[in-house]
Amino acid sequence: MVKKVVIMGAAGRDFHNFNVFFRDNEDYRVVAFTAAQLPDIAGRIYPPELAGRLYPEGIPIVPEEDLPRLIREQRVDLVVFSYSDVSHQYLMERAAVAQANGADFMLLGPKSTMLESEKPIIAVTAVRTGAGKSPTSRRISKILKQRGLKVAVVRHPMPYGDLKKQVVQKFTSLGT
Repeated sequence: MVKKVVIMGAAGRDFHNFNVFFRDNEDYRVVAFTAAQLPDIAGRIYPPELAGRLYPEGIPIVPEEDLPRLIREQRVDLVVFSYSDVSHQYLMERAAVAQANGADFMLLGPKSTMLESEKPIIAVTAVRTGAGKSPTSRRISKILKQRGLKVAVVRHPMPYGDLKKQVVQKFTSLGT
């Protein structure tokens, strides 16, 4: 039986978790992402170009406040929490909302969400937005390039523009 899923997010880790765990996974059907932290993301669609073959219409992004209604109306089986910047109390309140409305609640861990690579990887992470991941990544890249190494920086999709146009992006300098 295919499980219906809502991914709670802030337009970052939620997109990554979808791409690495749910995107082509026929055991699950993601019915929506929720939006909580970024303005103007609710009401948009995670585009089919990123969502893949199981989602020809893309995936709606709805306000987090709609979660209880969404669980009941869509008969959601599982809510996956996929963002940071929250207290333990906030996290567990969201778990209680999911369970009170009939859904299981889950956090995906590193075994389910790490990128696979044959090359060494340096992961730059943080517990909150604005902690300095981009400048840190640029500094690490500079140091590695100075040592003669080839560097590639990979990040999850971000909703700051048109996601369809951002399926693949290449940045060759700070200004591009």
